[in-house]
Amino acid sequence: MKVTFAYDKQKDVWCLLNKGKNSSNSAQPTKQYQELVAFVGENPTEITTTDFIDKYITDNNIDTSASITEYQSEWNTIAEEYQKRAEAVFGVTLPHDITAYLSINSRSPYNLQQNYFFIAVPATSARKTAMHELWHFYTWQKFGQEWEDKLGKQKYNDTKESLTVLLNVECKDLLPEGVEDAGYPQHQELRKRIETLWAKDPNINHLWAQLGQ
Repeated sequence: MKVTFAYDKQKDVWCLLNKGKNSSNSAQPTKQYQELVAFVGENPTEITTTDFIDKYITDNNIDTSASITEYQSEWNTIAEEYQKRAEAVFGVTLPHDITAYLSINSRSPYNLQQNYFFIAVPATSARKTAMHELWHFYTWQKFGQEWEDKLGKQKYNDTKESLTVLLNVECKDLLPEGVEDAGYPQHQELRKRIETLWAKDPNINHLWAQLGQ
């Protein structure tokens, strides 16, 4: 499995239009979406969003090509080790290469079917975002549709989001110094439970079975 960083204007437009206003984990609009509405009005279209993105990139001196090079280089320093540890935790491999699309949106959705996720530009840490999003891919590869059907979409979502707390345990040294995977406010209790269970028995099958009760 290889992660390749790229920029696609149409993907950027989609990300801002569809995931800027809200998401399954947050009802709040992103800063960039708020700026979009202030610039074009309450009902942005693909055309007006494209115009806004062009202006945003110019006004903020964003060089997508340079950012791609920077993010790819940063990721490549840990890619092999991260994959090794993720595979050890989940007992599965990811069968497809994955694309990380840059977006001005500060929210980073992903697409399991088309094997891509988004990453903000500029990013606080491209490495952390990639580790977090890929953890969702591994979770789906291991437990996937069967468990989403059993748990329901909401519980599956809460569980897979909370499971990224294990990055702070199994991959702590791969994260930038002083950076951790913090998670969403509504998942903090479940994340603490996962940490406790994992400390007692670091087995993903046993852990998931207990979380799915």
